[in-house]
Amino acid sequence: MKQKVEQCVILMAGKGTRFLPATRAVAKELFPIGNKPVLLFHMIEALKSGIKRVCLVISKEKESVKEFFKHDYALEEQLKKSGKFELLQELNEVIDNLEIDFIYQGNINGSGGAVYSVKEWAKGKPFVVVNGDDLCISKNVPVMKQVIDAYEKTGKNIIGARPFPLEVIPRYSSIIKKKNLFERCDEIEGIIEKPKNPPSNLVGLARYVLTSEIFDEILNCTPKNTEYYLTDAIDNLARKGREASYEFDANYCEC
Repeated sequence: MKQKVEQCVILMAGKGTRFLPATRAVAKELFPIGNKPVLLFHMIEALKSGIKRVCLVISKEKESVKEFFKHDYALEEQLKKSGKFELLQELNEVIDNLEIDFIYQGNINGSGGAVYSVKEWAKGKPFVVVNGDDLCISKNVPVMKQVIDAYEKTGKNIIGARPFPLEVIPRYSSIIKKKNLFERCDEIEGIIEKPKNPPSNLVGLARYVLTSEIFDEILNCTPKNTEYYLTDAIDNLARKGREASYEFDANYCEC
């Protein structure tokens, strides 16, 4: 019997070197889109998708993220008096309605290492994985809810997917399709990281639903330059018939 997906992991331990020197002061996931930090977009998406527990995988350099998810009662009182309390409404809804935990990724050993660090936290239950710098804005159903629904229909681990122009896919990954399960959803045979000859125009990225199966598969991967790649573990699951892709409906951008 499939377990309900009510927990989410957000990967954000990277150093953000492309944004230096700004990331010496502020975690890139707290950079704003308009006046809203990227991370808050993810948390609101989680809340709207029925998630109850969120684990942020961070590094020691990102302590400020912990402070962001605490009530600032003095500021809230000031905003109430000035009639501007709605400016904190979304953040407060997240703080009050999500159980937020933090895990440090001591060794920055890749996306696979980051996911493996939550093994005890996950307690054997399925969970959504979010890449902290992948923003997905949907008009209707949140992307987390879309991949959760695909998991509930298939019982398989799910990798979010988007079609990309073939000429840029060697910078990403390419999914090897096996058979169509329903609209937008395919059982997959594998996924190739940075392929020279992409087997399809479908890239796996941004949102995933993973079961506890993933942890053994991460350990079965061969590290590359000391890093474990999550896509390698997903490829292992696909070869065992335990992985499907879901082409989510949303505006997607890398932050």
